[in-house]
Parts: sequence; C-alpha cells; structure tokens
Amino acid sequence: MNQIIQLANGKTISVSWWQVALLAIAVSGVSRLFATTSPQKSKVFYSGILKQAPWSPPGWLFGPAWILINFFLLWGLFKILNMESGSAKHSLLAMQVLIWVIFYSFDYVYFNRKSPILAALWTNLDFLMALCSLLITWYADRYLAYCYLPLGVWTFYAGTVADYQALYNGDPVFGTKPLLKYIEK
Repeated sequence: MNQIIQLANGKTISVSWWQVALLAIAVSGVSRLFATTSPQKSKVFYSGILKQAPWSPPGWLFGPAWILINFFLLWGLFKILNMESGSAKHSLLAMQVLIWVIFYSFDYVYFNRKSPILAALWTNLDFLMALCSLLITWYADRYLAYCYLPLGVWTFYAGTVADYQALYNGDPVFGTKPLLKYIEK
C-alpha cells in the first residue's frame, strides 16, 4: 500500500504505510513536546480534579488513539495533495489545517488554561471538521472518506465527555461555576 505524491517541481515520490505510521508517531510525539504541562500534571487534572463523565476513557488511551487518528489524517492529506485543484481540494486542505491547529492547541486550552468549555468547543469543532471532510469526500473518493472515520468516531465520543465536563465543572477562563450540579455518591 503506497501513496504516490506529486511534488510542486513535477517529481513524484512514493510513500508507504510504514513511513506514514512513523510520521504519525513523530507528529504525536511533537505534540507532547509542545505540551504546556507535564504528563503527571495532566493526569492529575484529568483524573483527579475534574468531575468526569462515567464513560470517560482512561488517560493512557489518548496516546495510542491519536497516533492511529494521525496516521489516517496524514494518509488522507497525501491523497488530498494528489487531487486535482478545485474547491473540494481547497476546502479539504483548509479543514486539515484547522484539524491540526486544534490538535496542537488542545493541550494549551485544556491543561494549561484548565478550561472545560474551551476543550468542549475544540473537541466539537474537531468532530465538525471530520464530519464535513467525510461528507465532501464520501461520493468522490470513498477511500479518502474512510481516512476521516477514526477522527470522527473519536471526537464524537470525546465530545460527549467534553460536554459533560463543561457542564459539570467550573471554568476559570470564563469565570463560571458548574452549569449543572451533580450528586456525590
């Protein structure tokens, strides 16, 4: 399974799945380098401070999930770069940029700013970008559409968790108290 990429100078290169897998691991690792808090502080905030949804995933699941998601996003990006110029290509590239901006800035809004409301907005916007990308590509290139499924499924699920957190926790950025009260058992 190789992806042929047409470069601006007219040359082509072939990228195999394992090269994209290594790139996905690197991209995910770089995001950790940009992280504004230590993994330990992130764990304390996620597991110990915030009221979590009963269906929240364990913290250790995020790393492997995002490596897999990034693999498919990068594979999709290479396919988009090979598309003929047009509004679909430009829309998909713009959505890819937004997806990556959300990915790299999420740690800041969630762990540094400690904002459940911003985290919910970021997560739901990521889901919207995945859904729009999937819909744009569904009839034109089903294989490319499938590249957005992991992001769509994960952000739909994570969006429910983030929405719960936004409703049941205060937010220091917006100076709000929890919008919904919860009963401690």
